[in-house]
Amino acid sequence: MSEAGLKVRCLASTRISGRKWPEEQQGLWRRDEDEIDGHLGNSEKVTLFEDNVHALSLRDVGEAQDEAEEKKRSSITGSDAATPANLDSNSDFSGAGDVTNNLLESHVDSRTCCIQEAQLSPDGTCIFTSDFTRSFSVYPIDTPQSDDNTGPLKPYAHFTSPDPIWSFAASPLFDVNDASSTHVLISRRDRYITLHNALWDITQPQPNNTQPINIAHPITSYKLINTLTEAIIAPLSLTYSHSGTHFFASHRNAIATFDLASPSSPIHTITTIPSARSKLKGGGRGFKGWLSSLTLSPPSPFATGGLLTAGSRTRCIGIYDATSGEEITTFSLPGTLDGKKVKSRHEDMQSVMGDGVSYLKYSPCGTYLYVAERQSDALLIYDVRHFSLALGYCKGRNALTNQKLGFDVWNAGASPYDIEGLSHEVWAGGVDGKVRVWRDPYRKEGAVEADEVVVVGEGDAPVVGTMVHASGGLAVAACGKMDVGGDEERKGWKGGGGARPKYKQYGSVDILGLG
Repeated sequence: MSEAGLKVRCLASTRISGRKWPEEQQGLWRRDEDEIDGHLGNSEKVTLFEDNVHALSLRDVGEAQDEAEEKKRSSITGSDAATPANLDSNSDFSGAGDVTNNLLESHVDSRTCCIQEAQLSPDGTCIFTSDFTRSFSVYPIDTPQSDDNTGPLKPYAHFTSPDPIWSFAASPLFDVNDASSTHVLISRRDRYITLHNALWDITQPQPNNTQPINIAHPITSYKLINTLTEAIIAPLSLTYSHSGTHFFASHRNAIATFDLASPSSPIHTITTIPSARSKLKGGGRGFKGWLSSLTLSPPSPFATGGLLTAGSRTRCIGIYDATSGEEITTFSLPGTLDGKKVKSRHEDMQSVMGDGVSYLKYSPCGTYLYVAERQSDALLIYDVRHFSLALGYCKGRNALTNQKLGFDVWNAGASPYDIEGLSHEVWAGGVDGKVRVWRDPYRKEGAVEADEVVVVGEGDAPVVGTMVHASGGLAVAACGKMDVGGDEERKGWKGGGGARPKYKQYGSVDILGLG
């Protein structure tokens, strides 16, 4: 990415809905792999789903299916009882290649539901989203970089849950060409943690290409149960170990460690406080509260498994050895004492005090930790060598909301300022529909202003997820908004009524080309 300024254009979006393909062009997708490769060429293009990958076959997409989709979409849109799940389950998957935008006539304003959380797969080929209709969707990244038109983006795999989805995590070994590795863990209210194949319906030997693949059937489930009440515990955050053989699940006052081969119960539990009843026990160490975010630092000579870091709703952070589970340190965020916010007359202090940790992420070198909170415009920056004080904070994120707004830290290569460090960029979205970019904010003190500002779509919805592809040529922005009452003319999915307040929700997923 150039220091002179970002050049951003939308390559694909869920706001674009593909229509009929000319009949004479439909055969392009039925040619063999060599002919398709000939069309795509060797241009700069992130094409990670090949035609010979069974899970993402684009064959047998005909004009009759597209006409049926348009009729179904029209009937659903005109009905007050329509649900987003109905639309998703009857929509065809459309790939996006160098030839696709020349074949598609598209129209705008085809909105998805309010996105709750979004992540990029470790191999950079898929986008995972959960939304407020309790749906989990998988979108492919397969976009041209030579056509000026924005292509449609439709889910390849999808399922709707009867219970809200609280968190999910993809395997670090995720490889689109290896069906045995494309696994995703999902946490849902009042249910066991379930393991799903993100690209395959395990009940069907052959995928159905006329609609998103149903991935509702889990491979297995992992039991996290309160031993005193026998109630099922649904973790608020999940993360894998670097080896991909274990995962961590955060809940109240504890982090459960699971072996993927042993679903019956956790093999180890890390408690954030020696006693939940008395903080004086154990020397007063630790902290209480629901752990709302987990992250794992890159491996280092001092911690080969990385540092497991947990953030709580009580504005406390704990650092643990991911291999042994041993506590390294715990600390409170600025303006917190004994798990409670302290009123401060200092204006600068008020600007960095939020309502609980919502997202954590390490720099690529593992030296710096970035912390986001709800109801806070700041991203706090900590040096792992000295956690007592924050180095500074990224200012002006525009995130004064209870909605969880994620961010990403992109590896920009060797740092010109630090021999052992890596240069990086912090990408974070706000409620104003904009993504702000900070370049190497750890080099500065105090409030650090953004270096770039990017508007996503129409800028009318909060950006709940911002992910940058490892190549640096693509970024993904997921938006979601829910209006209670509001303007009746505003587009979106309607809900409520009767004794409940009426609301409208809408969102989008956009793939952005960076130059």
